[in-house]
Amino acid sequence: MNRKLSKISMIFAAGGMVAAGLASAATTASAATAPTWHTVLSVPNSAAGTQFDTVVATGRTSGWAFLSDGTAYERTGATTWKKAAFPGTGGAVHVAAASSPSDVWAAYETASGTQLYHWNGRTWALAKSFPDSVGPISALSPSDVWVSGGAASGAGVFHFNGRTWTEVSATLDGGSALSDSDVWAFNGTDVDHYNGRTWTATSVASLLPAQLAGHPASNVSAIIALAPNNVYATGEGDQTPHGGPGVVLHYNGRTWTLAESGGFVEGGALASDGAGGLWIDGRNFPTYLPELFHYSAGQVTAVVPGNGYFAQSVSASVSQIPGTSEALAAGYQTGTGDGNSVVLQYS
Repeated sequence: MNRKLSKISMIFAAGGMVAAGLASAATTASAATAPTWHTVLSVPNSAAGTQFDTVVATGRTSGWAFLSDGTAYERTGATTWKKAAFPGTGGAVHVAAASSPSDVWAAYETASGTQLYHWNGRTWALAKSFPDSVGPISALSPSDVWVSGGAASGAGVFHFNGRTWTEVSATLDGGSALSDSDVWAFNGTDVDHYNGRTWTATSVASLLPAQLAGHPASNVSAIIALAPNNVYATGEGDQTPHGGPGVVLHYNGRTWTLAESGGFVEGGALASDGAGGLWIDGRNFPTYLPELFHYSAGQVTAVVPGNGYFAQSVSASVSQIPGTSEALAAGYQTGTGDGNSVVLQYS
C-alpha cells in the first residue's frame, strides 16, 4: 500500500512539476509580452527647453506630434517620423484630434488667440479662429467636429457640420462627443449633457472634495465619453499650490458615482486606454510632481515610464491608438544637457 501510494504520489508530483513548469513558462512569456511604455520618437531639446506638447494617433503607425516651439512631426511608420511643414507661427499646438489619417485637427495657440487647422491628408488649412484657448476636440468625421473653448473667457462649445460652425453653448468647458445627440461638457460642479436639442445639467458637487476655508470651490476638470453608459470625469479641490486631491467620477447611463479619490491633481487630459479604463495626465498628490496616471477597475496608479521619462503635467497629451489598447504620450526625457523631447508608445 505504501509503495503504491508512493508511486501515485510520484505521479502527482511529476504532474505538478510539469504544471509548474508550464505555469512558469506562461508567466515568463506573459512578462515578455506585457505592454510597456517605450520611445518611438526622440528629439534633442533646444536651450529654450522645447518638449512635445501634443500627440495624436491616427492609426496603428500614423499620427502627429507637436513640439512646444510649433515644430510638427508626422509619423510615417512604426519607428519612423518626419519633420513636416505646419502653417502656424509664434505659438504651439496644445490640442489635437483625428478621425483618420486624412482628418486631423490641430489647435495652434498664440498670444492673440487660437487658429484651428485641418489636415486632409495632403495639406493643412485654417478652419476657424478663436479669440482664446481651445479645449478638447472630438473629431467624429470631417463634417462632424466638436470643439470646446473659443469665447473670450475660454468657455463655449462649437460644432462644425462640414460647412458652418455653430456655437452650441457659450458657458460650458471641456467637451466630449459620441454623436450629435450625445455630447458632454462641464461647468464648475456640474456636468452637462446635450441630446441634440437641449443641455441638461447634473450637479456632482457632493462627489467632489470638500471645499477648504478660504479656497475657491471644488470643480470638475475634464470629461470623456467612451460610450453612452460609460462616461468619466475628473475633478479636484483647490488646495495650494496646484489643487487636489483629484477624483474620478463615473456615469453608468443613469447616475454619477465616485469611482476613485486621491493620488493625483490637475487631471485635465484624459484618454481611453482601449480596455474600459483611462490615461490621466496630471501631477502627483501631494508632491505635485508631473506624472502619468492609469485608472482601471476603481484604482488610479501612477505610471512612471523607465529611463527617466515622464508625461508632462499641463500641456502634454495622451492619445489612444485607434482600435487598440495601445497609446501614444507626449513627454520629455531628463538627462545630460537639455535632455530630449520624446513621444512614448504603450504597447
